[in-house]
Amino acid sequence: MRPIVSLANAGIYTVISIFGAIILSVFGYGFAHNWEALMGSTNDPEDGKAVAKVCYLAAVSYVFLGAFCACQLGVHTRKPRGEIQL
Repeated sequence: MRPIVSLANAGIYTVISIFGAIILSVFGYGFAHNWEALMGSTNDPEDGKAVAKVCYLAAVSYVFLGAFCACQLGVHTRKPRGEIQL
């Protein structure tokens, strides 16, 4: 199997995906439990549970992206990008 994403991009995307999943999970928890900082204004959404579901779904997609890029990091350790096989 050959790497699809470069080594630097795979590393950066993995780190960003981990932080994104954590932040979105915290926002989802806050919306699900009606934190006043997130739900206290008149411009905030009325249904916090629906917003929480969307945040959790986005966090799961970030986890999948992070897992894919982490696998790409593993592939790079075995076969560098651009290696020619004869």
